[in-house]
Amino acid sequence: YDVYRQYFNPDATGKQILLVSRIVIVAFGLFMGCFSIVLNEIGLNLGWVYLFMGVVIGSAVIPLWNMMTWSKASGKGAVIAAWSGLILAVIGWLSGAQAQSGKISVATLGTNEVMLSGNLIAILSSGLIHYVYSKFIDPQDFDFAELDKNITLVEHDMSGLGAEQQDPVELRRAERWITRRGYILTILLIVVWPLLSIPAGVFTESYFAFWVLVAIAWGFGAAITITLLPLMESSEEILEVLSGMWNYITCRSGNAKEFAKEEGEVEEEDLKAHPDDVVDA
Repeated sequence: YDVYRQYFNPDATGKQILLVSRIVIVAFGLFMGCFSIVLNEIGLNLGWVYLFMGVVIGSAVIPLWNMMTWSKASGKGAVIAAWSGLILAVIGWLSGAQAQSGKISVATLGTNEVMLSGNLIAILSSGLIHYVYSKFIDPQDFDFAELDKNITLVEHDMSGLGAEQQDPVELRRAERWITRRGYILTILLIVVWPLLSIPAGVFTESYFAFWVLVAIAWGFGAAITITLLPLMESSEEILEVLSGMWNYITCRSGNAKEFAKEEGEVEEEDLKAHPDDVVDA
C-alpha cells in the first residue's frame, strides 16, 4: 500500500495489492533465510545481530517520532538526522572497540559497552540534529488533519469502519489513552525496571532465576494479550467467515448474521400469527 500503490500503481485494486504483498512476503522470507545462513557462517550470533540493529536503525527512531507527533518537524531534517546519526554511530562504535580492546574484530565490536555506545550515539545524535534543524533551520507548521484527507481507501472499502471509528472525539480519546499508557510503559521499561536491579548488586542464582521468570511471564502475557484481543475484537467478522465457509461446504447460502436475521424474522412472524401463545406464556 505504501510503496506499490503510492509510487508504482496508484490505481491498484485490492487483489493487486494482496498479490504484491504475498510476493514480497515470500521474497523477503527467502532473502532472510539465506541472509541468516550467511551470518551463521560468518560467526555472528543472534545477540550480536540484535544489538547491531540498534547501531544501524537507531538513528531513525527520534526523527520518525518527531514526524508523527511534532507539527514543527522538518521532513528534510529527518532524512539528514537519520543518515548523520548512522554515520556518527558507526564511527563511535568502531572507535569504542579500538579504544577498549586495541583492535577491531567481531568479538570486540560485540561487547556490551561498545554496542551500548553505538546505540546511544545513533539515537541521541539523530534526535539532537533533527531538533536543531527543525527548530532553527527549517521549521514547519504541518496540519495533522491533512493526513486524514490524503489517506485513501482501497476501492473505497469502508468495511470495519463504523461511525465510532470515524468519530473525531472518539479518535482523540483513543489517542490520549494510547499516549498516556505509552509514556507510562516507556518509563517502566527504560527507567524503573533497570533501577530495580541496582539494589541487588551482583545477582545471586536465585535472584537471577526470579528475574528471568518475570521476563518470561511478561513475554507470555504480552503474547497472549496481542493474540486474544484482535480475535475478540474481530469475533463477529471471524464468525461470518467461518459460517460462510461452512455454508459453502454444505451447499447452503448466507452466513451467521443472515441466519440470525432470518431466525428473528421467523420468530416475529410466529408471534404475530399466534399472539395468544405469548399471553398464555
